[in-house]
Amino acid sequence: MVSIIIPNFNKASYLQDNLQSIVKQTYMDWEAIVVDDGSTDNSQEIIENFVASDNRIRFIQRSREPKGGSVCRNIGIEAAQGEYLMFFDSDDSMIPECLQQRVECMTKNPYWDFAVFPVGTFYKTVEDNSMVWRPPHSGHLKSFLNHNLPWNIMSPIWKTSFIKNKLKGFDEAFPRLQDVEFHTRALLIQDVQYTIVRNIKPYCFYRIDEDRNNQDYSQRLQIMQQGIELYINRIASLIKNHNLKKQLKGTLLSFLTQTNYFKEQGRINVNEYTKIVNRIYEFVLQSDVFNSRSKTVIEYYNRLYQLGSWKVKGFNYICKILLSKC
Repeated sequence: MVSIIIPNFNKASYLQDNLQSIVKQTYMDWEAIVVDDGSTDNSQEIIENFVASDNRIRFIQRSREPKGGSVCRNIGIEAAQGEYLMFFDSDDSMIPECLQQRVECMTKNPYWDFAVFPVGTFYKTVEDNSMVWRPPHSGHLKSFLNHNLPWNIMSPIWKTSFIKNKLKGFDEAFPRLQDVEFHTRALLIQDVQYTIVRNIKPYCFYRIDEDRNNQDYSQRLQIMQQGIELYINRIASLIKNHNLKKQLKGTLLSFLTQTNYFKEQGRINVNEYTKIVNRIYEFVLQSDVFNSRSKTVIEYYNRLYQLGSWKVKGFNYICKILLSKC
């Protein structure tokens, strides 16, 4: 059996298509565990209608704090009965052969802890966008550490025993970067066995929800900053290799790039920008991952960005490399 864990919060407008894409799977031995995070729309009614028509779908209300996707996924993990496990967001979709493809891969290779597959993207209907999240052949841990994310939450299928016994689920302290932390920690487990299934078309699709852009950008950045700092500190404590630990600097620069971009676009004002950047400088001086040269590189990066250097192709990439070297 495959356990499909679906956290949901106010995604009623997408749930029908989401759950229908699971019901249509050619592989029949699955359970879908929908964990609702206190929705105030008609999500519950939609889920209960599916539960009534298909006993493979289970509905759980989040019954403990804190609120958020990590807690919902952990509740789903605890309830999962399948040999394999897959995470699936409530606004996304899969085509009918998705589970069949993934289960066949895992059953042929019983020593793998997980396998990673391409994930497509869409706006309104599946395949209305050509971008595919296709994992590279190698360098996955380094990529996660410097925030060149090689795959997303839906990309892998997991052995449930690996998640329950070794990963121990998601870290519920993270306000952002929950899946990034989860995948990084998986790759840091000694003797982890996994594979990349790369050169096939995607059977699972991530929705690009344009409504997310209507958020308070300053608040969004502040919450992300909390996640960035927590990620760098917690993951650094797990890494003994100094050169590998330095890759974490790329995660901070990626956040700084987004902050500078929002300022350039007028999405945050000068005071909001200054508050975030000053906190970054404080964090850099306090963190064991960085040093005084790191702060100097970051200061120069900010100045050059404001002068328009971001328009030069490769500027952000080169600065990320320079920061990781110091």
